Amino acid sequence: MRNETLEVKLEQSLQQIHAAIDEEHFARTITLVQKEVSLRQRRERVSFAYFLRKQIKFMGFKIWIVQGIFLLCTIHLLSRFYGLRVSPSNMIKLLFSISVLVCMSVLPFLYRSVRYQMQEIEAASRFSCTRLLLAKLIVIGIGDFSVLGGIFLTTMVWTSLPADSAFLYLCFPFLLAGSVCLFMLGHFAPRQFLIGSFTFCSALVLMFCLLPGHYAVLFQQSFSAVWMMICTLLFLCCVNQVRGIIRSSAYTETQVA
Repeated sequence: MRNETLEVKLEQSLQQIHAAIDEEHFARTITLVQKEVSLRQRRERVSFAYFLRKQIKFMGFKIWIVQGIFLLCTIHLLSRFYGLRVSPSNMIKLLFSISVLVCMSVLPFLYRSVRYQMQEIEAASRFSCTRLLLAKLIVIGIGDFSVLGGIFLTTMVWTSLPADSAFLYLCFPFLLAGSVCLFMLGHFAPRQFLIGSFTFCSALVLMFCLLPGHYAVLFQQSFSAVWMMICTLLFLCCVNQVRGIIRSSAYTETQVA
């Protein structure tokens, strides 16, 4: 009863208040709005290059330190085989596995926002989460290609594999794993992406390592025109997946879901 009485009194009070338009106050409000719009238009926008430099300082060096540690461990592993009679097939299997592991080593960094529950904050920031993802992929890509280059040079120094074969068995598995992981990144929810990517990469390494030795033709490949075309198609597939993530809103929806 008291609530109903209060509602009646409030309604009567509001109805007794006459709306008065103050022309001077209305004009001042319009002037302030126009000034704010003008300030927003003159405000300097932060370029993506500047944002990328800030992200390198914030997270880039952490990623590169992890990749540098991985490279040092790989160099130490390959140096252990120097002087030993290791068959070319086993060495190629090792390079294949290392190449896929390079791709796997950075997957936790792409899942970091979900682990710390920062998706909503990133989505509401000045730069969209897709721009932030692009910065992460650029940083990761620079580190990955540097690691693969260091592994290739180490292979040339410590092993007797031909340069074209070593390049093929570092390039092909990395691009294959990368194209599938990027597809999962753009189409799957974060937890599904992490689990699916680790599962695919692990299965890829396990399948190639358990391949019987009598499939000698698979261990005698060189970087021919056919393999160059295959690697080019896989690289274009990776680029297309990144463009799809940046242009569509699917990545944003899966991150904040």
